[in-house]
Amino acid sequence: MHTFRSRQDTIDLSLVFIVVAMLVAAPCSPGYAQQQVGTRFQYAAKALCTLAGDVGFGDAFAPGRYRTVINIHNPTKRKIEIARKFALAIQPGEAPGSFTITPYKSLTLEPDQAVAYNCFDISSFYCPIHGVCVHFTAIDGFLVVNSPVELDVVAVYTAHPKGGEVSTLDTGTITGRRMPKTIIIKPDEPLAQPEKRIEMEPFKPVKP
Repeated sequence: MHTFRSRQDTIDLSLVFIVVAMLVAAPCSPGYAQQQVGTRFQYAAKALCTLAGDVGFGDAFAPGRYRTVINIHNPTKRKIEIARKFALAIQPGEAPGSFTITPYKSLTLEPDQAVAYNCFDISSFYCPIHGVCVHFTAIDGFLVVNSPVELDVVAVYTAHPKGGEVSTLDTGTITGRRMPKTIIIKPDEPLAQPEKRIEMEPFKPVKP
């Protein structure tokens, strides 16, 4: 015995298959899914920044204003995907908290492209983090970069007395280490509602 289907039944069945396929594919799209970045090298560039006028590091460093710019260059002839995070320096013996190390963020570098990260770019890693914006008066730590290829990474440091012109300038080439790993990039978390912000001084535990 044969079962006959009308043309309308065939169309309805096709629509069902399309909807199911869309639902299966949705978690794999950038807006829904985690992103995987395969890397072979890691760079850790020191960053030292004062971010709130004359408010600095207290007794930890000489009084003054500190700035860091980290340059990253893709020397290859192909487009690559890198991952970056920031590791905050904490006091010896202090247990790492939920704000100590930021989640990784991905970045596409075109062939021969160079980018620069300044202090305020680095501080944006903390807004939002776990749904909260953390505003530091000063920040000390490492910008960590993972890449599938070797990169040119150079850090530029400047400092001056409060209200004065630049008095010190130094550069440092950051050497990469071989550290193959696959990094999971999670979508940014939305800000808490109502929006929550934390004002934070350096070398003190960050608590939500």
